[in-house]
Amino acid sequence: MKSAQIPEFKLVGKIKEAHGLRGEFYVLIFSGDISWLPKLKELQLKNPETEEVLSFKKFKAKPFKKGFILSIDGILDRTQAEKFHGFTVLIPAPMFVSKPGETIYLSEIADFFIHDMEGVVLGQIVGFSTNGSQDLLVVQGEKTKADIPFVGPFIKEINFEKKFIIMDLPEGLFDLENL
Repeated sequence: MKSAQIPEFKLVGKIKEAHGLRGEFYVLIFSGDISWLPKLKELQLKNPETEEVLSFKKFKAKPFKKGFILSIDGILDRTQAEKFHGFTVLIPAPMFVSKPGETIYLSEIADFFIHDMEGVVLGQIVGFSTNGSQDLLVVQGEKTKADIPFVGPFIKEINFEKKFIIMDLPEGLFDLENL
């Protein structure tokens, strides 16, 4: 007997509030990006107090503001929906794997090492941020931590096999963040 592989799920947002009278929720997506929504076939809701996780495969979702409106089979009215306020929303991690030629998801390069053009390791990606106009890699070096813009002109190579990125950074960028 073959056991089914259970996909890993990633946190993408939370239920902000009940929406309307028919048991719908407004789901706020932290990144604001819902390009994956049309392909979504399964999701999980996690109770922040009890850590209980509920899985759903029968639901409808439509874009709304910085997220989407979610209706789940069996949740029929606002009173039932209000019980889910604050639950976090998780979706299958494989939804965040880009295909060759597509823009990558930042989660695909988490924990990668950043190398300069001479091959010197500057540090490891420990998180992500934004300055409003571009994504930033939070890179932890041996003695320093810096936010490095993740922009095309700086990126020279991304090696997914060996988990590193070669970047051509302006002189002093990594050091300037830590004065």
